[in-house]
Amino acid sequence: MKNNLNITNAPKDLKYLKAICVDRKYDDGRKFPINEVIIADNWNIDATNKDELGGFNISVEDKILRWILRGDTLCEVELPQDAKVVEVASTTTPHGTFRTNKMILKNPVKITDEVAMELYLKSDIPEKAYFQILAYLAVEGFRGTCYKIINDKVTNKNIKDVLDIYDNFLKIRTNPMPKLYNEILEVISNMIK
Repeated sequence: MKNNLNITNAPKDLKYLKAICVDRKYDDGRKFPINEVIIADNWNIDATNKDELGGFNISVEDKILRWILRGDTLCEVELPQDAKVVEVASTTTPHGTFRTNKMILKNPVKITDEVAMELYLKSDIPEKAYFQILAYLAVEGFRGTCYKIINDKVTNKNIKDVLDIYDNFLKIRTNPMPKLYNEILEVISNMIK
């Protein structure tokens, strides 16, 4: 199946995950119950843009790090037998952006620095996505994962791009910036030679 969105049917047997808000409220008041079938209000497989497609965003274990900014809790996704799941082409997380019309969320785990670190160690996302998520991790206070990403991914060759991505990714949404965010910004800035 293909259309203008460049979507394809996705395997139902992958281990899908979803980050949800439990401690924070969604703007539309939506709740994501655990161990219950959740059905999308909108599902239009013939859509020409992502907003019209509807459904729920889900991802896979080696890509979910990029999407943890969408929640405070990580859940496994079980797909009911009659659920549809499609892969949506994405430059942010190639082969890691999926949508489904029905799901059951199971085994919720609070996203902590330790959980983020586990996800980071399993991750396979584009370099730019690491620096975007670095900003989010700093805002959330996940010190260990922030410094691991800096040690593993920041080089003299990419430092200026890192600084630009990091310093602009969340500024519109977060004001004032938390202490760890500013600390990491200073560390990155001091790495420029």
